[in-house]
This record gives sequence, structure tokens and C-alpha cells, in this order.
Amino acid sequence: MTATEGVAATNVDRAAVQRRTLRTLSLSAVLSRGAVSAMFPVAVLGIREILGNERWAGLATAGTTVGSAITAALLATFMQRRGRTQGLAIGFLVAVAGGIVGAIALEAGRLSLFLIAMLLIGAGAGTANLSRYAAVDLADEERRSRDLSRVIFASTLGAVVAPLFLGIASDIARDAGYNANVGGFVMAIGLFALAALVIFVFLRPDPLRVAGGVGAPSSQRQPLKFRDSVRVAMAHPLSRLAFVALVVSQAVMVMVMAMTPLHMDAHGHATGVVGFVISAHTAGMFAFAPLAGWISDRFGRVETIYVAGATLIVATILTALAGEAPLLLMFPGLFLLGLGWSFGFVAGSALLTESVAVQDRVGVQGAADMATNIASGVGALSSGLVLNMAGFHILSAIGMAAAGALLIHASFERRLAL
Repeated sequence: MTATEGVAATNVDRAAVQRRTLRTLSLSAVLSRGAVSAMFPVAVLGIREILGNERWAGLATAGTTVGSAITAALLATFMQRRGRTQGLAIGFLVAVAGGIVGAIALEAGRLSLFLIAMLLIGAGAGTANLSRYAAVDLADEERRSRDLSRVIFASTLGAVVAPLFLGIASDIARDAGYNANVGGFVMAIGLFALAALVIFVFLRPDPLRVAGGVGAPSSQRQPLKFRDSVRVAMAHPLSRLAFVALVVSQAVMVMVMAMTPLHMDAHGHATGVVGFVISAHTAGMFAFAPLAGWISDRFGRVETIYVAGATLIVATILTALAGEAPLLLMFPGLFLLGLGWSFGFVAGSALLTESVAVQDRVGVQGAADMATNIASGVGALSSGLVLNMAGFHILSAIGMAAAGALLIHASFERRLAL
């Protein structure tokens, strides 16, 4: 950081920068989450088309989560040195390249090229997730969860609306002589590009620079490696609980959600109907984030993690009963699955941020997101096998058991922290 930047970082109105930061992150969240939501259903259906069966359909989600995991580690290191603005913009641009490669792979029917595309698109999903931490770089302690949840809430518009246009996008692609699933990828390309532009132009001054996380003596040391960051998180009961809550909430949500399009398609539901169910799911994930933030700030992070675990259990009970994919169960089941994730994600992110030293936060945040994506990637990959060999109800039961384990773990760690 230059001397001029250092002076600017100390003289700016931190409250004004925080307001600008939240507005910018909210707009980019609408765009980037819309891109992810538009791409997800067509990616799952596309890989089934390439392979000719659903056994390895989880490869699509596994690819994006692996890409997210790699991105979390690399961008966390990069942002400690260069700040949030450059890191987030680069992450979204990588996803643009992934969307282009994905469209080409679908047309060519090339599995290897398609998996490369999933890794690159995963960078966009990982960047969208990491952007939430920029919302708390300058947040007051008593508003940390609410500021973070504001960015997650902003994702609602893109996440809910984008899948509703999948049918139209597919028809346009088909009429133009392309694979119908290319339409969703074209939507994602445009939305990721706009998200990168918004971040690069408007996320100034960089909130991490203003907070002292770039250019400060603590940030000049060698960035923590993944293993060391995990060790820091595991050193205290509350940061350990936050880490586990993020991993479990994400893994349970991804396992069940990833196979929902295939489960519904196998029982005769059209792509448009699948899109509506995914919209209900993403509404649960993002629309009620302010409620999760308020509860987390008002009643406590650990209590909110309890709510997350209980909600995920109810959700997976409903999906376990949805053997024939009736909409009466699929809509509320997927909605509650998203809602449980929201409570766990908001409370876990806030608890993790405030439970480690300032100089360790960016590294630990990146490590937590990397671990979260590794776990969900493994879950997504195995979910296709479980669906093929045992059924959607067994897949849901596995998620139910993981959510129950989170509740037990939260009780244990809370006692240690007292």
C-alpha cells in the first residue's frame, strides 16, 4: 500500500465507507448469486446428458465446490496482500471464462472440458461466498450478523428470479440451434461479468484496507497456510463450533439440493417446475437472512446454530418422505433446507470472525470456506451414487443425521466455552 493510500485509510469516514461497501456488495450479490442459480440446474442436467446416466451427476456440483474450495484458499492469501476489491473482481472474471468453456463443452459433449468449466465457475461461487466477509471488515460488533446477512439477503433477487428464466433461456438456445442447456450458461456469463464490473468500479475505498488488514504490520507477515489457519480455528471452542457449523450446514444443503433436479425429473416434473422448486430453496437461503442476522445479534450465535440444526432436521424429514417427489413435500422441504443453511451460515460466519484474532481473520475465513467446499464437494459427488443405489430418501436421512450431529456438537462446545 502506498503512503497516500495509508493516509486515506486512516482519515476516511468508516461509517460512510461501510454504507458504500454494503450497497456495492449487495448489488454484486444479486448478480453473482443469480449466475450461480441459473447455472446449477442446467449443469446437473447437462452432465447427465454427456454421460448418458445419472450415476455421476454429482460431478457437476462436485466440480463447482472444488473450484470454490481452491478459490477460497487462493483469494484469502491474495486479499491479505491486495485487498478485497481486486480479489473479488478477479474471482468473478474467472467464472466468466468458466461459463464460456461450459457452453463449448456442452455443444461438444466433452466431459473433461465440462469439468474444467465447473472448476472455473466454482471460482465465481466461492468468490460470492467470500464477499460476505467484506461486509464485516468495518462492521460494529453489535451489528456484525445483520450487516453480513444484508449481503446474503440481497442475493435473494438474483437467486430466486434467475432460475425462473431458465425455460425461456433454454428455448432460445434450442431455437438458435444449440444445446438447450447452453441457455443457462449464457445467463451466468453475463451476470458474472456484471458482478465483476460492479466490484471493480464501486468497492472503493477497499474496506479491508480501511480496516487495516492490508498494509498493516500484522498483514505483512507470511499468510497462514491452510493447515495453520485450521489450527487457529480449532484452538477455541467457539471458533471450532463456527467452523463445524459452516461445514455441516453447507454439506447437508448441497447433498440434498444437488440431486433434487434429477429426483424431480425422474418423476415427470418439467424443467420449469424444477426451477420453481429451486427458487423456493434459494428464497429460504437468502430471503430470510436478515431474520437470521437479527436473531444472531439479539440472542447469540450459538443459539442461532441450534435453530439451524433443528431446521435442517425438519427439512430432511420432509424430503425423505418425498419418495415420489410430490410438490406438497418438495416445496417446503427445499425451502426449509435453504432456511436452515441461512441460519447456520450467518451465525457461523459471524462467530468465526469474532472468535479469532484480527490478524488471523482473513486466513481463517478462507480456510473455513475451503473446508466447507471440500465437504460439500465430497457430499455432492457421493450424493449421485447414493441416489442411484439407495434413493432420495436415504440421501435425506444421511443429511438428517449430520444435522443432528451438529446440534450435539453445539451443546458440547458451548459447555467448554462457559
